[in-house]
Amino acid sequence: MIHINFEGRLKKIWAKMEEEKIDVIIGTRLRTLGYVSGAFIPWRSAIIIPLNGEPEIFTLLLDVERVKDDSWIKNVNIWGPAEAMYLEPQIAESIKKLGYEKGKIGVEYGQEMILASGHILAAEYDKLKNLLPAAEFKNSTPIIDYITSIKEPEEIKLLRRASEITDVGQKAVKDELCVGMTETEVAGIAEYAMRKAGSDWAWTLTGGQEIASGYRTAYAMGGCTPATTKIIQPEDNVLVDLHSMYQLYYGDLSHNYFVDQPTKEQKKLADAYVEISYTLIDSMQAGANRGEIASNLVNIATKHGYGNDILFAFSHGFGGVGNESYPIIVDLEPWNEMELEANMVEIAAVVLNKPGVGGFRLERPVWIKESSNEVLPKTPIEPEIIG
Repeated sequence: MIHINFEGRLKKIWAKMEEEKIDVIIGTRLRTLGYVSGAFIPWRSAIIIPLNGEPEIFTLLLDVERVKDDSWIKNVNIWGPAEAMYLEPQIAESIKKLGYEKGKIGVEYGQEMILASGHILAAEYDKLKNLLPAAEFKNSTPIIDYITSIKEPEEIKLLRRASEITDVGQKAVKDELCVGMTETEVAGIAEYAMRKAGSDWAWTLTGGQEIASGYRTAYAMGGCTPATTKIIQPEDNVLVDLHSMYQLYYGDLSHNYFVDQPTKEQKKLADAYVEISYTLIDSMQAGANRGEIASNLVNIATKHGYGNDILFAFSHGFGGVGNESYPIIVDLEPWNEMELEANMVEIAAVVLNKPGVGGFRLERPVWIKESSNEVLPKTPIEPEIIG
């Protein structure tokens, strides 16, 4: 068991709160709830983080005892869809007891690509403003975003273990993958192997285990979830994108297979994919400019004749339960002016799809160190030929 210093995390949050002059944060996002509490809290919930005092959790009544058991925070209260149990009045009352009804309150509003992000709902925000009319509300999303983007040593250990689990899943797929199998069967093989290896959850934010074969690997922009009952055919390439979770930390490993010898066009596409992938990983160093990395990769794709077939974004943030999409490698504002920092862990991501030929996806966590980096999974980057 890897132990997290939750008191140390609170100190980091408090320091940012003092810097931003925020008296109390109402955290509603899945990532904030998990990061601060150490518990998996999937229901609509809130964690109150006062500048002076201990955190308090409000979660759905059916899950209170389990959250108390799993979290280091024992001040866990119920809310439910009934009079005197609604969430917003209880949050407001808690803030009044803390003496912050006229203070500056941080709430998590904004946008994320994932539907189940947990940002505060408009109805909740309006209700809280009505219940706390003298308070000043401020967006606290950037506070948690930045703190969670710089990983603690214990987090690196958890992410490495989660990556080892995805390696186990890929090996199981490689051992059994064959023509005539359905995509859902492939997902099941991987899921079973990873569960046996210790995965807690097939984080379903984007469809669980993402499996595609043949024409489905070549959708524009790369989406292919969820796995379907499509039967894998001879000459199909197969995309296997696996997701594990270990003690609230994610593994994300995409790998590509051929169930037969690749065609000439598939081999050409695969060669370009491999060059782009290795260049991306080599470029992910502390101090590297995100926009420059992305621009160079698009140029390589263009050199191979695939400038219109490459997804223009080449990473996303990564870590604990929830969605750590911040930040990304892309040649668009504001990202193209930002640099990679030591102890970030980001997903190196390449999506290279050519309709009528096939598609390839790279996703694997890269730990950016002071003067080097480490790819956490050990599955090879090159597409593998089965049979």
